[in-house]
Amino acid sequence: MNWRLVVVLGVFVPAVASAYDYPTQDRVEFVLECMHDHRGKHEYLYKCSCAIDFIAREMPYDEYVESSSAARYQQMGGERMGIFRDPDFVKDMIKKYRDVQGRAFKACNF
Repeated sequence: MNWRLVVVLGVFVPAVASAYDYPTQDRVEFVLECMHDHRGKHEYLYKCSCAIDFIAREMPYDEYVESSSAARYQQMGGERMGIFRDPDFVKDMIKKYRDVQGRAFKACNF
């Protein structure tokens, strides 16, 4: 469990981090990759940031890591990458990720 301190009425109290908290590094990597995919246009800094915030509200971090990785590796060729293309549970996981990502892009005016 991740613990942090929050201020409640001027007093520091411990609070449990939400399952939907994503590490800053992962948020930054998403935004950088998203901006790269849109030719680095500055306006996408805000749109991509909005999208990862939307995804973080919809999907727990562990599920995001698994499904986004599977979606990324699904496009790679070779026999060993079949693990990211063939199993039905992986296809379902990728479908859910693509759905959440699509709704995020729509909500963030892509």
